[in-house]
Amino acid sequence: MIIVSNTTPILSLYKIGQLELLESLFSQVTVPKAVYNEIAILGKGKDGYDVLDSISYIQVVEVKNKIAISMLRSQLDYGEAESIVLAAELGADVLLLDEKKARKIAQANSQKVMGTIGVLQAAKRKGLISDIKDQLDALITSGIWIDRNLYQTIIQNDN
Repeated sequence: MIIVSNTTPILSLYKIGQLELLESLFSQVTVPKAVYNEIAILGKGKDGYDVLDSISYIQVVEVKNKIAISMLRSQLDYGEAESIVLAAELGADVLLLDEKKARKIAQANSQKVMGTIGVLQAAKRKGLISDIKDQLDALITSGIWIDRNLYQTIIQNDN
């Protein structure tokens, strides 16, 4: 299974101490160089900036199609653009992506998208976490915004 991730799912899971769910669910995750740069270089000094250097199941790959990246850059940041292009180049089974605009573009290109909450739901289904509400609350406490209606829907469907 080929999994490509953007920055936000990695940092969100890291913030709540659940980054290892990516390895448990997917074994290997690939990120484009722009995502590495957002986390390790632009994020230097911030919590989690060194996470990609210490985890063997996250692989950094250079995206080849620079034209496609440049076309997407008018609407998205580098990490989002490179993640979408890399997922297409690799024929990824799933693209981990949270940002609404980027998700719409990826889905319009027939890419299967899963966000941080989707990762938590998959982990719950596999018995890797016991309570999704606790994880959602941890995300909110760590500064991650979750739509109130989405939160309520997830909590109701989890019971």
